[in-house]
Amino acid sequence: MKEKLIKTLKIVLIIFGVLFLIQILLFILIMLGLFSLSSAKTIDLISPKMFDFDFDKVQVQATPKEMQPIINYVEDYQIKNNKYPEKLENVKVKDNLDYKYEISKDANCYTITVKEKNKTKQYQHCKTSSDNSNSTSQSYVEYSK
Repeated sequence: MKEKLIKTLKIVLIIFGVLFLIQILLFILIMLGLFSLSSAKTIDLISPKMFDFDFDKVQVQATPKEMQPIINYVEDYQIKNNKYPEKLENVKVKDNLDYKYEISKDANCYTITVKEKNKTKQYQHCKTSSDNSNSTSQSYVEYSK
């Protein structure tokens, strides 16, 4: 009877020892994780750098190639004259390109519309400036008839 009791106590003590070692290992791993997180200055789930766009590059990529010469001409004209042109003259575009250029009443925006077989592509660019602020917006829409 004593031998069975001693064997049982040995097994119980071995089990408790193994469980104690497992608890110590888990505690050490948790502490290492917390220390590594606390050494990080901040945890950004969404980095603000993800939304840092260069809009000049987006403009080139977001507009079709056939509109790009028109856009370049209008932007160059605006830089030289501080206003958008009323009408387009001497713009080299693809042959048989059916496009329409419109300027807004306040001359802050222009719209280029290109019609193809079953698609209509429209690009709009607006730029406003005041003493304390500047604002630029661009939109490109492509839709089927």
